[in-house]
Amino acid sequence: MEQSVLNNTTLILLTQAVSLLYIITTGLYGADFLKNIPLAKAYKQPALIVTIIAHIAFIGFLTAPAGYQLSYSSYTVMSMVALTLAVIYMFIEFTTKTDKTGFFVLSFSAGAEILSSILLSLSSIQGPSFSGIGIGIHLFSAIFGFSAIAIAGLYSFLYLLLFRQIKNNRYGVLFENLPNLEVLEQLIKHAVAFGFLFLSLTLMAGIIGSAQSGEAVNLLDPKLIGLIVIWMLYGASLFIKKLFGWDTKHMAYLLIILFVFITSLIVMMSLFSPTFHNFSF
Repeated sequence: MEQSVLNNTTLILLTQAVSLLYIITTGLYGADFLKNIPLAKAYKQPALIVTIIAHIAFIGFLTAPAGYQLSYSSYTVMSMVALTLAVIYMFIEFTTKTDKTGFFVLSFSAGAEILSSILLSLSSIQGPSFSGIGIGIHLFSAIFGFSAIAIAGLYSFLYLLLFRQIKNNRYGVLFENLPNLEVLEQLIKHAVAFGFLFLSLTLMAGIIGSAQSGEAVNLLDPKLIGLIVIWMLYGASLFIKKLFGWDTKHMAYLLIILFVFITSLIVMMSLFSPTFHNFSF
């Protein structure tokens, strides 16, 4: 396989096909949520499963030249974010039997995969593959951590929308189809706990991986400082209700702000750097 993806028509067509599957699946979930279309309800779960399987196969094809190791390239990481979001949501849906938040989560997942497709078609640089268990765990934990943060932010946004509808006595589509506030609150807490866990693993694995490779840890690295601040805020949010008496509404605002900040940071890194670890401010 050629290293330059600009000349690899097959690879570009495959990533566009995966993006199309995400769009179709998201459309089915949206049609069921907004219009209660029976056909969409019947085929949305099978479509999600097919999309995930196809995406895993594509990741295998994408990483085959590097011995099935993920690279630090922006398009690979964004594609993994899309896949991780879809897998986490599928797990939530199958375990809670609640399928009414899929449209929102999968919309973000589809957006991440479309962005990955665009970056892949524009890039001619293959990022370095990780080497060593520490770096591998660091990369996977970072992706899972961001996905948990994204889901926490999305659920927080839905919580506030539903809260406002109930407060204003406006019982529309969200009230009729979303889980109640208590269920959304529990979903937020679980997402935050997972996010904090994976961010902790990201920090520890990054330090271990740097030690294994003989690289000195730069404590003034903006990426490291930002990660530590985010990690501390998410850790505090687990106890903020008990320590400061915050209600779920105020915690939801904090999680949304963090989600927007992290998303903006990742998009900025994607636009201005071919690989995340070569980015500097």
